[in-house]
Amino acid sequence: MVYPPKTLVVGRCSRCGRRLYAFEDRYVCKKMNYVFCDVCARKLQYRCPDAITPLELV
Repeated sequence: MVYPPKTLVVGRCSRCGRRLYAFEDRYVCKKMNYVFCDVCARKLQYRCPDAITPLELV
């Protein structure tokens, strides 16, 4: 029996709930500890919605 390889899921997007993998770009708000995918970060104009601080690329 063949098992599929395990994916390296780091977490989920705080806005849309999409799975974030280790090889993808993700954005973090250091102040509020939110993690966003690249699509949601672009929609938020790379700013944290609560703290109004810029998001950092991880």
